[in-house]
Amino acid sequence: MSEVSFPYSERILQWVWNELLFDNTSLTTECGKPIQIIHQGNLNHSDGPDFKSSKLLIGNIEWNGSVELHLKSSGWKAHNHHSDHNYDNVILHVVAEENPEPVSTLSGSSPFTLNLLPYIHSDLGSFLSNLDHSKKLPCSGNLTFISEDVFHEQIERSHQEYLNKKVDDFLSFYTSDAPQSVAWKNALIVSVFDGFGISQNREQMRTLAYALLNSEHDTLNSLQSKADQIAFGNSEINWNFKGSRPHSHPARRIKTAVQFLHLIKSTPFEDFLNAHSYKLWNVWCSVIGVQNAGHPKILYATVFLPALYFLGKLYHSEKITSSVKEEWNSFKAPIPKILLSEFTQLEISPSLYQKKLGSIHQLREYCKPKNCSECLVLKKAF
Repeated sequence: MSEVSFPYSERILQWVWNELLFDNTSLTTECGKPIQIIHQGNLNHSDGPDFKSSKLLIGNIEWNGSVELHLKSSGWKAHNHHSDHNYDNVILHVVAEENPEPVSTLSGSSPFTLNLLPYIHSDLGSFLSNLDHSKKLPCSGNLTFISEDVFHEQIERSHQEYLNKKVDDFLSFYTSDAPQSVAWKNALIVSVFDGFGISQNREQMRTLAYALLNSEHDTLNSLQSKADQIAFGNSEINWNFKGSRPHSHPARRIKTAVQFLHLIKSTPFEDFLNAHSYKLWNVWCSVIGVQNAGHPKILYATVFLPALYFLGKLYHSEKITSSVKEEWNSFKAPIPKILLSEFTQLEISPSLYQKKLGSIHQLREYCKPKNCSECLVLKKAF
């Protein structure tokens, strides 16, 4: 990789340093001293140098301190590091440009400078060069080999991350100004309505849900009438009917959501506090008559299981969290194949990603935004 500059972000350069994705057997400072990396340091997520607690052998002297990275040496002054005491203990300034300028700290010291460009692996350079110009998945055609074991490990990690994300989504509807049992049920109801609003009427469905939360003792018929009146009777709720099919029309989604609301309200809270409470959803689906519908199955995993997982954490119940985690890991999601079609570009067995909710998270959070520096597939490929 012989370019005179590094045409990627500093975050990518940090990743290259953190993962040691370069030839570190013959590193040399700009002043000609050999560098041996004993420890590259710990990535710093707060103010100050990029890597702390680094340990380097420069020449014949062991140096302990921080490492700062910039695409160009001019970044040192541009970011005012020369006038910031937080950078006094920087021992090495890593850049990605030929003929970088030396820098100095506020205390008067001069960190060594390393140009990393000549040492970056050619395979990585080729991958990064194609990264921004390919419409395919970053891995497709840019890696000579993808380990199925590593891909599976990454999908499993994404699967667990997705559960945590859905718990956070549930928490956004949970308020602490009501008793825990009431707050949890209300958050579940709003989450269910939000899910039935996907993809064009989520805000509208949440507005309707909040308007119905105080209907504690209403019959199902009165709830349905109240919901229809709020939703369509001189309502200020602006429904998006564009492209609605019969099964996804707001009127039909509202009817189903209200049935779930009624069942949630009428289920004793104690019934949720056992290891098998996740089975309630299938019972409700059977009562409503939607046990074979794909959308309620998705909401079971993305709404109900995260709600129960949070409930287990709230009540410090290992039996609830463990059973939910086991159910989450074994759940086979009815994901349309078209949503995962991009994975077919890879020479990977479909069994590793089909019917796995973590695959959706992988595409959204890693592959499509090209967040490759955080992905195990790339980390372990070099």
